[in-house]
Amino acid sequence: MTESEIALAALSALWLPAMVLGRLGRAAAPLAAAAGAGLFWLALSAAVSPWATALTALWAAAACRWVLVRRSGSAAAGAAREGGEERLREVGERLALAKKEFKEAGGREKKVLLLYSAMKYLAEAVDQQAAGRQFARYISDYFGTEDFAFYLLGPAGEAELFACGRDPASGFNSPEGLRRAAGLPGKGPPEPFAADGKPARAGVMVNHAGEAVGFFAAASAGDTMPHGVPVQSAASPAAELAAAMTSFAEELAFAVRRLRLFREVEWLSRVDGLTGVFRRGVLDERIEEEVRRAQAFRTTFAVLIADIDHFKRLNDGYGHQFGDFVLKRVGTLLRESVYETDFVGRYGGEEFAVVLPRAEPEGVLRKAEAIRTRIAAENFSHGLESVRISVSIGVAHFPRDGRDAAGAVAAADAALYRAKESGRNRVVDASQL
Repeated sequence: MTESEIALAALSALWLPAMVLGRLGRAAAPLAAAAGAGLFWLALSAAVSPWATALTALWAAAACRWVLVRRSGSAAAGAAREGGEERLREVGERLALAKKEFKEAGGREKKVLLLYSAMKYLAEAVDQQAAGRQFARYISDYFGTEDFAFYLLGPAGEAELFACGRDPASGFNSPEGLRRAAGLPGKGPPEPFAADGKPARAGVMVNHAGEAVGFFAAASAGDTMPHGVPVQSAASPAAELAAAMTSFAEELAFAVRRLRLFREVEWLSRVDGLTGVFRRGVLDERIEEEVRRAQAFRTTFAVLIADIDHFKRLNDGYGHQFGDFVLKRVGTLLRESVYETDFVGRYGGEEFAVVLPRAEPEGVLRKAEAIRTRIAAENFSHGLESVRISVSIGVAHFPRDGRDAAGAVAAADAALYRAKESGRNRVVDASQL
């Protein structure tokens, strides 16, 4: 084989090393081009025919062109790959955002259903105690906390606990606890408050048509606010909690107003409209209840029956309106003279009864004497006149003076009769009979 044929064969095979070099890296294209130029120069220096030289040059140019195209294609493929990875990241981010929004939408839908269920239940509730227990479950599910209390407010602002959680850590289940949470001393109506901390706490009014019908206090649960916002992300966790509670309360204000009206009607059916103490039927039920409790827990209770002395003379001498005023005032004095756990009812006419659970005989006598003394010291004004009255009181204990409710009441009535016979304005215990 002549030298020209060897050169021609070498140059014809130039595409093979060029292809291999093109796969090695970024320096492959310049190296292949340099090799092609060097072999072309050798071909020119050898004694080969012009057509062989032309063919060799064509092969060298084609090989270099292939290398350059290959290199540019690799660069384009790399750019396309990077672009694909960027789009994949964008798609992943959008998918995560859509998943989060779907989860939040599901949470909002759940809260809307809870709110609707609570509103419907309160609007149809008849049994107040059962309604309070179910409403507490709705609040717990909605806000994710067991540290809360919901109150019904009376016309004078008096708070009555309607529903509460199972975790009274913040002390919301008493009116005094609400006052302490708001930084207010003593007794009085609850007032709105918001206190940051762990947990955040807030209390809001429940208003309907400009009237306060309820009060709602709650503490946040853990590190999440009621609507899913992390505590650390909120500018003021307590303000966020108060806003969520206010929104909740506004939706339920009408149903809470209905509850309060229902409670007022029920209260009027149980309370004597003139004296403000419980009616006779409610009094009898309470005494029967105390008998069952005393039998179950082996405890005692006392019954006091107080009668206004010479009440007929008051009616005859000053008129029935003044007599009604005296009855009302005596009812108020009796309620102010006993504890919240005690029970005051109208026994009949000018007679009142007081039930004192788990009371010792000596303490009951002191209480009865304090009631008699306070009423005797009261001035009942009638025009320019100041009238004083007195009461006689009979005391009996269960089971000492009676084996059932009727027996205990009969013993107290007998002691009252003895006090009347003995000169009135005195206290007589059934044990003295």
